[in-house]
Formats: sequence, C-alpha cells, structure tokens
Amino acid sequence: MKLYTDQTIARDPLPTDLDMNDEFKSAFDLMENTKECLFITGKAGTGKSTLLKYFKANTGKRIIVLAPTGVAAINVGGQTIHSFFRLPPKIIRKDTIKRLRDKSLVENLDMVIIDEVSMVRADIMDGIDYALRLNRGRMKIPFGGVQMVFFGDLFQLSPVVENEAKELMEELYPSPYFFSAKVFNDCHIRAIELSTIYRQKDSSFMELLNRVRNKEYAQGDLDTLNNRVQKDTAISKKDTTVILTTTNRLANTINQDRLSMLPGKEITYEATATGKFEESAYPTDTSLKLKKGAQVILIKNDPAKQWVNGTLAKVVALSNDSVVVDINGRTCDVPVVKWQKIEYSYDKDKDKIEDEVVGAFAQYPIKLAWAITIHKSQGQTFDKVIIDLGHGAFTHGQLYVALSRCTCLDGIMLKRPVTHRDIIFDRRIYEFKGRFASLF
Repeated sequence: MKLYTDQTIARDPLPTDLDMNDEFKSAFDLMENTKECLFITGKAGTGKSTLLKYFKANTGKRIIVLAPTGVAAINVGGQTIHSFFRLPPKIIRKDTIKRLRDKSLVENLDMVIIDEVSMVRADIMDGIDYALRLNRGRMKIPFGGVQMVFFGDLFQLSPVVENEAKELMEELYPSPYFFSAKVFNDCHIRAIELSTIYRQKDSSFMELLNRVRNKEYAQGDLDTLNNRVQKDTAISKKDTTVILTTTNRLANTINQDRLSMLPGKEITYEATATGKFEESAYPTDTSLKLKKGAQVILIKNDPAKQWVNGTLAKVVALSNDSVVVDINGRTCDVPVVKWQKIEYSYDKDKDKIEDEVVGAFAQYPIKLAWAITIHKSQGQTFDKVIIDLGHGAFTHGQLYVALSRCTCLDGIMLKRPVTHRDIIFDRRIYEFKGRFASLF
C-alpha cells in the first residue's frame, strides 16, 4: 500500500477560479462583520460549501465548524455536534446536558458554524442553545451570545427521527426540522439564499428543476422527464454511466454484481484507523475490493489537481500497494489518503482556537461507482446519470437531488417513469421559507 505524505492528507483546497460574486461577498461580509444569526442556503450547486471553506480560511473570528454526522464533520474539517457538546444519542432535554469539563473553549467562541443543518433535529438545536448558555454563564441570551451560522438546503437532506422517538418529538415540536426549535422564539434568523448555479448551464432544465423543487411542476414537466425513460434492454451492463438508487442495498447489489462479472484477480485493500475515529465516520470501505476494469469514483480532491471529489474513473492497473486509474484518457496513480478527525481546543496564550487531531483513517480515496445512492450523491456533479427510483422516492426532496446531480436534461436516463408520488413535498419547509421570504 502506497504510504501517504503530508501532501496527501485529505483536505479540499479552495478552487483557484473562485467566483467572488456580489451575493458571495455580501454573505461573507454579514458573517465577518455582524453578530447576526444567519441561515445560508441555496439550491444544489450554488457554492454553499465553497463559501464555508473560504470563510473558514479567511475569517478573523474564533470559530468552530460542527456537523450532524461523522462523515459530514470529516468532510468539512470539523467536529460532530454530539461529540463537541457531549450530547447523548437520544432526544435531547435540558436535564441530559452537562457542563463541559473545559469551558474555556466555549467561553472564547465568537461563532459556531453548523453545516448540513437540514439534518439537525429541533431538539438538538435547543440542546446546542442550552449547552452554550450553560457553559458560557449567559442563561438569558440565545446561544449564550455566540453568533450562529447555519449552512444547508432544506430541500435536500432531512433530519432522521427513529421510530421510537417520533411520538415524543411530535409532542415537543411542530416539526423535526431545526427551525422548529424553541430557541428561535427569541432569536431572529436572517436567511441568505445563494442563487448563482454553477452546475447546470441549461436554463430550461434549471427552470424545470426549480419547479420540481418547489412542487410547482405541471404534467408537461413530467412528460419532459419521462421522455428520458430507457428500457432495461437499452441500458447495457457495459454502460459506464453511474446509476443513482434510492437504497444502499440496491447500489451495493449492482456494484458487487458488476465487479463479479469482471475477469481477473480481485485485490482487497485494508484501511487503517487510529485514535478516536468511529466506524460510522469512515469515508470509504475498510476492506476495499477492486479489479482491473472496475468503475470507481474518487472521493477527495487531488492536491495535484488531476481529479476532484466526484470524478469517475476506471481501474487500469492494480498491485498490492498501488492503484492506477484512467480518467478521460489520462493515467493517474492514486495515493492512499489520510482523513483526520479533529477536536477543538482553546490556546489561552495565543487566544486562538486550535484543531487537535484525535484520530485518522487511511485508505485509497476510492469507491465502486457503477451505482451510488441518491443520498450519497449529494454534492456530486455528473454529465450523465441513470436514475433508478425502484419502488419510488420515499423522502422529501429525493427526486430533486437525483435530477440535480446532472448538468443537463439530455444526460439523464430514467429506468421507469416519474410519477406524482415520487415528488414528495413537506409543506412545513415551505411555511418556514414563507415566513422569511423577504429575507431570501
């Protein structure tokens, strides 16, 4: 296995062609020069992640970045909400929140950024509020006086509420979404919607996507989409177009089926995990099985800029300690990458918040990619996709996410027609957006 160097530690550098448009500058200015509570949102492909990374690299404020899941935290170079605040894995109540052993970090915070806020339940948001009040000794001020900045798209990922918690959540909150938290009765959110779309350039396709997103579509829109239906016989198993599925089971079945069809020796690459790197946060397989000819997706930007996160490739050579892929006719040697798990600490002498590495995971930044789930495709961009809705979309925004992965309508193939049932609409999100319409 090829060892990583400092240059192959998994970081996503800022794009060199960063577009500092007016809305980007305005959002940065509000984050840097005000203390307002901000919700930064936008359709798929509008640069939310780029803005977050840019702010993190250029702010003069003492900030931490948190996320609801281990994978999301690793991707943004932050810490999970639960690990930072020591929250229990259940419905959060005030009596479940404890004082932190070292309060100096929280006491010296200027800002908390929460990424993928659409996945954060209302009770967790109230838990964050109470934990900050408690540990900063400012019980009467929302979030203990810390500026909060939320990034996410409510039309994409939704919060997960386990079956056993649904009844209690329904008693406590009007919805599971973060904006239903009680803290927002006393804390005004200013919402900023980034609107410049960098993924799609086809204006008619962008308009269709927007109608699907807002459930303002007409039968003609379904007809347009369903013109993209291809019979199974027309989709060859030799087709390299990535298949988007609604479930992990279907994606795994397709990938293992395609891998088994390839001739030649299968090689397994074992990851190494050290320190406090939980299995739930592993960014790829611990036992990565590959063959020559396998279709894969690269899941981290290359510092040498040979590929970006989401690039599709074909394995052209394997040995026990190397993986070589073909990317659009270019041969690239893929190194092992180290992902780091960090926790935050406060350096009193420097008056600075430091990132402390507490765990690491090393593996080739590769996944099999004949098929991936719609959920895991978020943030990716493809020129062509096959969308397999199986028994149907089952959660708010799922169809929109699948369609919006593609750069143009002509690049989409559907395995079955889209129906009205596949366009799932949560009115509570539209009611929230309506309350803050003047701010978007």
